[in-house]
Amino acid sequence: MTRYESKKKLLDWQRTQRLGRRRVDKATKDPVARSKLLEEARLPVSSLGSLSLHCSDGDTSTSENITLAQLPPFLLSSPGSESQALTSKPGYSFFAFPLEIRDMIYEYAVQYPTCLDLFASYYSRKEKRSRFACSGTEVELHTPTVLLLCKQITREALTVLRSQPFVIDRIPPFIHGYRLPLPITDFISIPTLQNIRFFEFKVAVGEGNYGSAHVWRRVLENVLDAWAQKNSVVRLGVMIKLCNLAAEGLWWRELQEYEILVDKINNFEFRHAAKPGTVQYEHWILDVYYAYRTGYRNPLIRMHPDQYIWQGSPMEYV
Repeated sequence: MTRYESKKKLLDWQRTQRLGRRRVDKATKDPVARSKLLEEARLPVSSLGSLSLHCSDGDTSTSENITLAQLPPFLLSSPGSESQALTSKPGYSFFAFPLEIRDMIYEYAVQYPTCLDLFASYYSRKEKRSRFACSGTEVELHTPTVLLLCKQITREALTVLRSQPFVIDRIPPFIHGYRLPLPITDFISIPTLQNIRFFEFKVAVGEGNYGSAHVWRRVLENVLDAWAQKNSVVRLGVMIKLCNLAAEGLWWRELQEYEILVDKINNFEFRHAAKPGTVQYEHWILDVYYAYRTGYRNPLIRMHPDQYIWQGSPMEYV
């Protein structure tokens, strides 16, 4: 099960829990709702360890004689007096928290930067540099502060960080006069690329008047060259967005570039991946306000654009 699926399951479980609590709370106040709930399930003990449905001293065969025990108030409302009492207690060490709580903190504090953040910082620094400076392509790389605190925090935070995917969904900046973008290794160090376990490529093919596959091929070549030396890739998801399919003249060359791009990815999987099935493809056809996923008799339809699914465009930085 992937990290995304695990999080989705957890969110579904949390949502089910909230709905269940609301239903039990409603059943303790409404006789009709209580009858429906009792017909559906007659559990002697709840998962919380307290009596949720219990019988009275009288007849136990009818729902009228069965009483619902209310859930503890702290599950339905935020605590008030308890939080005030805790403020008077002495502070605790960070490691006094359970590992699950620390992992939640790491997930919030440590995340891979988005390509938008990486490349936007380049443009913000570009305005401060001289137009003809020789060091114009140098980008400052840094390590998150939380990874520099102590060995145990670094080890735990890295475990959480490496379980997250790094998404490449935008093309690096162009230098004036060059027809290809800067290498992505100018923004992400090669050792970092080699140690990341989960990747997502979101590639747009057929954008612009001259196509975009050749530009994306250059971006992916930088990454694949680094992986050819060493890599830790466990899963590589490749989303290919197909644009302007009506432009047949454009797509005549785009198809050639597309085939080269896919061949390079497949060659990486064959020669350098840990196991078959490391690369997973999905293709989406972009059609103005909608996107259609291929591979289905009735294609999946989603709204377009979507900042979380179909980010990025080579035209943003041209």
